[in-house]
Amino acid sequence: MIRLALAAMFLLAAPAHTQERTRALGTSASPPASIEDLAWLAGSWTGTAMGASVSETYSAPLGGRITGHFVMADHKGGTAFTEIVDYVPIGRSIAYRVRHFNPDMTGWEDKTGKPVVFALLAVEKDRWFFDGMTIERNGPDALTMWVRIDRAGKAEDVPFRLSCAVRP
Repeated sequence: MIRLALAAMFLLAAPAHTQERTRALGTSASPPASIEDLAWLAGSWTGTAMGASVSETYSAPLGGRITGHFVMADHKGGTAFTEIVDYVPIGRSIAYRVRHFNPDMTGWEDKTGKPVVFALLAVEKDRWFFDGMTIERNGPDALTMWVRIDRAGKAEDVPFRLSCAVRP
């Protein structure tokens, strides 16, 4: 997912993983899914990714979507970047959308004015495969988001390990 491409340039490198955790968009259609299928995401999640502290908060489904925000700390006591995210219906399926912001609130996607969109590719038990990002539910209050990040021309699946501290 593009979601952390800029942060990847200045944060610690994550170890390489031998098992592929994300998938890329192919020619098959997105599977049927509803926003309610991801209602378990509602709450405040904290954890680590790429050697930094992260926080992600999601609303309960409201108005046909789940909306949230993400924050990654830098290594100087500040914020590296933030995101506004949502899961939205696309036809009979869903997609993950994100817009990234620098600490001064300038947007990474300002030139296009459009969010980055990740279509749902597959659902397998407790794993939701989006194009370049996977949500792996590790328990009722634990998840790993695997994000495909390009580093020096090589794609890596980077883990974001989170636990839910607060539920609505």
